[in-house]
Amino acid sequence: MIQSMTGYGKAVTVFGDKKINVEIKSLNSKAMDLSTRIAPLYREKEMEIRNLIAQTLERGKVDFSIWVEKDAAESATPINTALVENYYNQIKTISETCHIPLPEDWFATLLRMPDVLTRVDVQELSDEEWTAAKQTIETALQH
Repeated sequence: MIQSMTGYGKAVTVFGDKKINVEIKSLNSKAMDLSTRIAPLYREKEMEIRNLIAQTLERGKVDFSIWVEKDAAESATPINTALVENYYNQIKTISETCHIPLPEDWFATLLRMPDVLTRVDVQELSDEEWTAAKQTIETALQH
């Protein structure tokens, strides 16, 4: 537990395919000055996070960070193959119709086209994940 106004706490929890990381640093200061860096998934819980921190730390310049690491294979941006095929057919048709030479490197050309590599998944914070994140925050506050 951070006993004085100067301290450092860190905790890591594995939740499914994610690793939840929490880091808290505090320096001596007369008042509570809390700055946060919160992963987008947890932003809706910012006030609750601030309250958790304020219950343990009374004053000091406090830097709080929570971020999530995912398995690289799981978090890789998927290629929209239907859109790639559509672009390929359109470029080929334009090339034939207008007598324009086809690109030499199809792969690079197609991957640069709009929305081919756009990620569309919307994440919601489950109660179970929030419970795990909250416990991680509490653990970091105790170290």
